[in-house]
Amino acid sequence: MDSANPEKFRGALPTVERLSAFRDTVAERVHVRIGDIAAGRVGAPTQLTIVANHLLVALINHEYQHDQWISEVRADNLGHALPSDPESDWLSRIDGYLVCNPYV
Repeated sequence: MDSANPEKFRGALPTVERLSAFRDTVAERVHVRIGDIAAGRVGAPTQLTIVANHLLVALINHEYQHDQWISEVRADNLGHALPSDPESDWLSRIDGYLVCNPYV
């Protein structure tokens, strides 16, 4: 699954169940850590609040990138229409990708 390698060297894809379990674990850990930061249960809560904000924006944008790729495959290979973009003042398209940019 390592996208840094050519596709023929990536090996077999994990099962949907394994991917779902991995994503659930990551989400749980991120929520716990963000909760600790928000509650001040960390050594540098003000600094880590800034880091957490950037981390969440990066995670959201990463997921939007995957969503775009999946939508394009569904459109190109299965004939599905591309879904409408969600609406938010923080969202825009840059280089063809939906991005969350809270600094606009």
